Amino acid sequence: MQMADENGKFNTALNAGTRLWRAGCWIRATLLTGMWITLAWAPLSELPRAAAQLLVTTLALLLAFAHIMPGGLNVLARIPGMTRLANHLAGTSGRATVDISGLAEGLGALLATWLYVGWFPLPGLPVGVRSTGVALAIGYAWEAVLQAVIDPGWYNPDMRAQRPMRIFRCVIPVILSGIFTFVLLPWTGIAAQVPFAVRLLLSVSPFAYYLVWAAFDVLLRASVISLRNSENLWRWDIWGDVHGSMKNTLVFLQQYVDEPGADLEEIRSLTRNALVVVDEFRGYLVGGRSRAWSGAPLSDLWESVLRGIGTPRRVHCVLAPDSAGLRLSATDYQVARRVLPDLMSNALKAGASNVDARCTVSGQPPVIRIEVADDGPGMEPSDASNPQSSLAVLSSRLRRREGGVDHSANARGGITAVAYWRADPALGDGGANAP
Repeated sequence: MQMADENGKFNTALNAGTRLWRAGCWIRATLLTGMWITLAWAPLSELPRAAAQLLVTTLALLLAFAHIMPGGLNVLARIPGMTRLANHLAGTSGRATVDISGLAEGLGALLATWLYVGWFPLPGLPVGVRSTGVALAIGYAWEAVLQAVIDPGWYNPDMRAQRPMRIFRCVIPVILSGIFTFVLLPWTGIAAQVPFAVRLLLSVSPFAYYLVWAAFDVLLRASVISLRNSENLWRWDIWGDVHGSMKNTLVFLQQYVDEPGADLEEIRSLTRNALVVVDEFRGYLVGGRSRAWSGAPLSDLWESVLRGIGTPRRVHCVLAPDSAGLRLSATDYQVARRVLPDLMSNALKAGASNVDARCTVSGQPPVIRIEVADDGPGMEPSDASNPQSSLAVLSSRLRRREGGVDHSANARGGITAVAYWRADPALGDGGANAP
């Protein structure tokens, strides 16, 4: 279970990380564009040097794009002399490690910051432009390092980060804050033009990584729990589908085969029907929830149920005429095709000779009820109370739809089972409609 959770967390981080990397590259591209725009206020004599510094940043960003874009490393490998670099970047995917792309962006961010502060900033920039430029440069570096803090490689159970790397992850905010503070010190009179409040805010901004890191971990754990719950529900659904769609059909086949004087042609018919059910179930699993039943009358479902019962018993099973033409939404039809065979099967297996079925829709919001009345003694108490029985699974399913299953004695001396659930208006034809 722990390994499954770790794999789920890593897969979620990997899927999220790919999108975050791509979004981060475009965010840095926007910040870099803003820095290029600030050169419009630079003296002409300083433009070559400024352009050269930003060109390094631009090339580093292009390398980052090649790293995350589909086919980007293949394009890079086709450039003469870049094969080893492309192989290196390909080998860092899914691992918490230092790569050339990250180092290049770090260098580019540092050179971009030195355009506005440090030991040799651009002269002549208005204070507002200089403050904006340094904020863009620090923001570029902040966003680039963010990807290292929440890199999916930290969650890879097959290639766990070494202890020094895990320690490094914890101190990244402290290290980066120290670098920002050092770079933003008023080394020259020009650099001192940036307001102290701006320099202080930018210097402490890396500590926000801890909040992002914590939030990212919470989201990953929540996604794993959600995935586990969905998987458990899916298992229960499959269990119920196997029982309702397949086991009941095979049980009726076995019962008929065991009867004296069983007709060979009838056995063949029941066998063919079982194969059809298996094939339909396979298509259901492969293709997902089908909408093919949307708008189909309930009589179609009734005929499908009867085909699995066998000729001798079919004549003793009756569907109320006012229910035959009832049309349900695709979702409710699927619920009904689990409910009706199960209730019919329980009645016949419990010893009923005659079974009457009815389906109604009433109330607002509408509630669907399937009623199966028989003349048999009912199930054994041990079967009714078994939490693993088909009845328990069916009741659990219906509770998720604000429904359930009730049993009561009827005037025929038998049992009436009523399964009910709230109609789903969101799918199919918008709920249940009368003929």
